[in-house]
Amino acid sequence: MTIGQTVERANVSEPADGSPSWADVAVRFANRMAWADFSRGDLANLRRMRPERPGPAVYWRLMGQEDLLGSPALEVKWALILHGIALMTSTVQGDSVNRNAHDGYTPVGRALFLGRDTQRSTAFYSDTRLLRLLTARGSSLHSLLTRMFRIAASSGVRFNWREMARFILREGYDNEGVEWSRRRIARAYYLAEQQSSRAGD
Repeated sequence: MTIGQTVERANVSEPADGSPSWADVAVRFANRMAWADFSRGDLANLRRMRPERPGPAVYWRLMGQEDLLGSPALEVKWALILHGIALMTSTVQGDSVNRNAHDGYTPVGRALFLGRDTQRSTAFYSDTRLLRLLTARGSSLHSLLTRMFRIAASSGVRFNWREMARFILREGYDNEGVEWSRRRIARAYYLAEQQSSRAGD
């Protein structure tokens, strides 16, 4: 059974048949885009792509390589993931530069509060924006996520794409799972705020 077939179930769960998890696939995409030999043109095409109407050949090629083709709804969600990863992948060259959009040690919520500044006293991404993001659904959520990816990219912010991929893929399919994802993001954000406040005191 492919991931595409799994997501079409009414009760969505991670593949349990040995197929790669959604999280694994998202991280593989992030790693691939961070490679020095990943085409700059392909990266630019993924950045310019409109996730609701994916068109670049590189999108279809990457999706085909991971056996993700076949479900239009799922293809749009993966287009948003690929678009976000591409936006957050650094184009700076150099042996010591980490170009990867994925940071497995930084929860999404923590990254949205701190940005790249671990001593930050005010939020990088305001809690008003966060609330709007976490209460949005469908196309509104997709638009807000795209803006958030651009804001993160402009400051070189990285976060855990395992967590973000699950959030995007569960939305609209797995109500319990996506609610858990929302709570996880909010919890990490406000925990970072609390820790920052204590450090300031």
